[in-house]
Amino acid sequence: MNIEDKSINKKRETWQYPWGYKESFLIVAELMLLGLIIEVLSRGKGFTGIEWPVNAIIGVSIILIIATIHFFYRRNPIVRWLSSVPAAVSAISFFAFLVLLLGFIPQGNPHLSPVVQTLGLYHIKNSWLFVISGLYLLICLGLVTFRRSRSLTKKNIGFILNHAGMWIVLAAGSLGSGDLIRVTAELVESGAPVNTAISRKMEMKELPFSMELIDFKIDEYAPKLGIVDVTTGQLVEYEGTRTFSAEESKSLLVGPWSVRIDTFYTDAFLDSLVFRPYVFDGSAPAVLATVHNNSNNQSVSGWISCGSFIVPQIHLQLDQQNILVMLKPEAKKFSSDIVFSHNQQSDTATIEVNKPFMIKGFNIYQLSYDEEMGKWSRVSVVEVVKDPWLSVVYFGIFLLLGGAAYIFWIGNEPKNAEK
Repeated sequence: MNIEDKSINKKRETWQYPWGYKESFLIVAELMLLGLIIEVLSRGKGFTGIEWPVNAIIGVSIILIIATIHFFYRRNPIVRWLSSVPAAVSAISFFAFLVLLLGFIPQGNPHLSPVVQTLGLYHIKNSWLFVISGLYLLICLGLVTFRRSRSLTKKNIGFILNHAGMWIVLAAGSLGSGDLIRVTAELVESGAPVNTAISRKMEMKELPFSMELIDFKIDEYAPKLGIVDVTTGQLVEYEGTRTFSAEESKSLLVGPWSVRIDTFYTDAFLDSLVFRPYVFDGSAPAVLATVHNNSNNQSVSGWISCGSFIVPQIHLQLDQQNILVMLKPEAKKFSSDIVFSHNQQSDTATIEVNKPFMIKGFNIYQLSYDEEMGKWSRVSVVEVVKDPWLSVVYFGIFLLLGGAAYIFWIGNEPKNAEK
């Protein structure tokens, strides 16, 4: 009796089958160490990525290897562990940990510690750690999906759709990163057509089409005013507010000051010490304001302007410590009218920040402009993006949503309905 009790209560030794959470996370620790060692040996260069058709061949090979392991070696203890819950939890935790590091460690920062750079933590998405964690997760997901698909019951359909969709999203997102093209091009009004763009690595990329900027337009919000402490150079905060809109006939209380906007011009030029309304390339907004100090009953009045590349910036001195300033107007909307040409055919399109134009599989996004010139900018910076694997990712997301819908709606039927 005592011998039986001892055998029952005897703890399972580490690495004794079946493996559980302890072994699973020990393996994750070993995989992390392996990834760091490879990263150090490659001097922090990371995984350079693969392009078509190599990535497609690798993707198909991974599927075939997982299928072969499942159909011929599924009774192997290691294979059974790879399709178990502890292995899945450890794989997801490994991958999620790296995703968290992405948010905490600035990526691509050349001024990080040499240790961080050598370990590849400044480019985690291209590090060997990320490659190994993704491969581990794909193997676990694939084996679990194959195992559940052997029993194709009504209950398992939602599970299979979810896991297959997640596998496709992860595989396509990882393998397709080498085919992703993301470059920027600078277009100038009345300039020559542009058919090249520059990558983040400052590499020139030739495009299968040309772009010619016809017109660049910006709509701006009304400029904002604020009080600056000259000793700190910072905007002073009153009741949680640092700035207020410059609108004519507007009066408001800002701390000890009562501010009244007497005149507001959206476009003006400086004539001696007075602003006159006039629209020209380089005109700037201007405000005539009267400020009353309620603590000493003194008032001051004068013109304020944020200035431009032609008009000087003007502020109003309130006292020895504080000045009233105008901030640069924020862009409400900016867009570009562009002529796209390809094979002696041309299309004219207007692109905005969230309204791209597609041509030859490329999406053209409005990115930025010459901020020094402001609304008078004649330069438009566009981003050219091509992701041929995006449709595969969308297919995986569709399977995920289909599996979720199945589980929540069809899968909630009473169990006896299947019988």
